[in-house]
Amino acid sequence: MSSTWTTSPRSAVRPNHPPPTLIASARPPALVIGSGFGGLASAIRLQARGYDVTLLEALEQPGGRASVFRDKGFTYDAGPTILTAPFLLDELFALAGKKTSDYVRVVPCQPFYRITWHDGQSFEYTG
Repeated sequence: MSSTWTTSPRSAVRPNHPPPTLIASARPPALVIGSGFGGLASAIRLQARGYDVTLLEALEQPGGRASVFRDKGFTYDAGPTILTAPFLLDELFALAGKKTSDYVRVVPCQPFYRITWHDGQSFEYTG
């Protein structure tokens, strides 16, 4: 499966390849804008169905709200930290002909999270 990745919405040209209009392909083209969870999942699903996917992202890295940022030597999570439906990740990897466990180690976490109020009362979410 081929795909295109670019960080500039104005330039969907593949490095070291002729312009897209000169590439003969029997596969229909698909354009996905944004590489958050939804964009990445859409691109994988479209590729698995035989589309020639171009994925555009305005930022320097994929991930959308699930990315990280660094400041003064620390790494901060910028979004989701808990995967509540790991079977969906397994499904996406399988569509790409891969196994999740070859790339990611999913660690069960119980509880998913705990909320503690100022008076000491708390609530635990276990899924």
